[in-house]
Amino acid sequence: MIRLDRALTMAAVAALAAALALAGCTSIPPAPAWSPRAADPAALELGTGEVTATPPGTPDAGIDPSATDPASTQPATPSPATPAAPAAEPAITTPPAVSGLDVRLLSNADPASPVGARWGEIPGNQPFTQLLRDRVTAAIAEHAALTGTPYRPAANAPAIPPEQRGCVPGSTTRPAEELIADPAFTPPSPNGAPTLTVTCEIVAAAGSILVEALRVTTATGGQITADQTTIYYAETSGAFVTTSDTLISDDGLRALLPQIVQSLKVRAGALQPAMTESMDDFPIEQLRALFAHFSFAADGALVLHLPDDFSTPELDRLAGAATARPNPFFVTVPAATATGYLSEQGRQVQAVLASGAAVTLPAAPWRGQESIDCGLFACVAVTFDDGPGEFTDQVLDDLDARRAAATFFVQGYRVVQHTGTMARMSAEGHEIGNHTWNHPDLTKLTDEQIKDQLERTSSAVKAATGSRPTTFRPPYGAVDQRVLAQTSLPAILWTIDTNDWQIPDDATLLARAVDGANPGSIVLLHDVHDNTARMTPAILDGLLGRGFTLVTVQQLLGGSLPAPHTTTSHG
Repeated sequence: MIRLDRALTMAAVAALAAALALAGCTSIPPAPAWSPRAADPAALELGTGEVTATPPGTPDAGIDPSATDPASTQPATPSPATPAAPAAEPAITTPPAVSGLDVRLLSNADPASPVGARWGEIPGNQPFTQLLRDRVTAAIAEHAALTGTPYRPAANAPAIPPEQRGCVPGSTTRPAEELIADPAFTPPSPNGAPTLTVTCEIVAAAGSILVEALRVTTATGGQITADQTTIYYAETSGAFVTTSDTLISDDGLRALLPQIVQSLKVRAGALQPAMTESMDDFPIEQLRALFAHFSFAADGALVLHLPDDFSTPELDRLAGAATARPNPFFVTVPAATATGYLSEQGRQVQAVLASGAAVTLPAAPWRGQESIDCGLFACVAVTFDDGPGEFTDQVLDDLDARRAAATFFVQGYRVVQHTGTMARMSAEGHEIGNHTWNHPDLTKLTDEQIKDQLERTSSAVKAATGSRPTTFRPPYGAVDQRVLAQTSLPAILWTIDTNDWQIPDDATLLARAVDGANPGSIVLLHDVHDNTARMTPAILDGLLGRGFTLVTVQQLLGGSLPAPHTTTSHG
């Protein structure tokens, strides 16, 4: 009995244990499915072009007014970057067109030393103009020393239309190989001689700030030897002009690199994307050079254009980092974050550009009132005879629209009929010469008659403009020593006679005026003929499109007048 009871007891205990075990198994929940840790977001937006920014004036544009107040002397504290999703193909923004810039174009197709250069100056802003011109002339001097061929002004551009003559969007970020192969920018080098290309781009413009990128590219035998872009920030009235390397503070530069490295590591799939290298390994001069090419988007965001081969030692060790790098490589820093990275002047520039205000340019001298270096620019003097007349004001409009100067040789009897036009002609900086009272052949007049023709006309011009002419042009080009002896005014003839008074067809007139011109040429036209007035815009654009600068006769001659009793037909 005892053994049976013990056996029963043991059996019961076993059964109970089995039941409890079964009950326990049914209460254990299944293990959750395993998933990897979520990837860290990229600190900055990376892409292949400048992103389309929020239009100025949009709420929450991301600029702290206290941080961008030009009067503030306290630098803003860098704030954490706002995470942004990667953008492989952001839309490219086009900066606003800036009317009133002085477009400069040089084109010398000398096969031993080709030079193509273009840049935009702010008329009336001498510091900015001089800074850009010094950079261009230094590049030309270095190129001439390299080739052993002195630079001479020429106008060999391939008839560039007005809309392509100035600072072309994209030209400072375009692949260098494409740039030197484009004859609009680089004259051909059939023998593989070294070439020099200078091009420009208006990166941004608003209010009193204009941002221009100037790119200098050299090549030999079609192979790039140097390619450098500098971005200039100019206060349009001349208060300051600086380069991009002064606009980001040292602390901002040190904050940018870790964020860019982190963003690239995220794109490459790194599990721990934070930058591990010490910032002590990166001198501030290296960072400043690395982040020197940037612009501001319309909302104040900072858009950096980094080298296509950008890398760091830790990125070199990371598989996939090279393919994660966009090409071209742009980085966008949101406006609120960027503000904390900028110097005081940088915050001022950011605020003005983000305002979206219309660009304001200073009052500029007229072209004819400037000092022109015809040793640098290919100068040509367009002259108009026999006016003023019913078409002269339209010709003046066409000259004004292109910031071009001309010389008008006027007849006295017409001067007294169009005193308002004469006053405008003088006020707008054009040169006025004496073309006699009523267009006689001076060689067939007496000495007294010659003097009377010239004196009456000079007096009429002074009455209308306040100044007497300093040159004269004999009608028909008829002049001899006897005529010259009757006046102290030097005689100005011409290099190119378009014979527009014969009313040629438009194509013939255009070819005569444009195709035959060379640096120093004096072109003869007549503003009293309808066909000439109608073709004036095409003639001016044709000369400008070849790379000419349109000046007065006196500017063509270096600002000095020829000696009395002489004739001149070429600069």
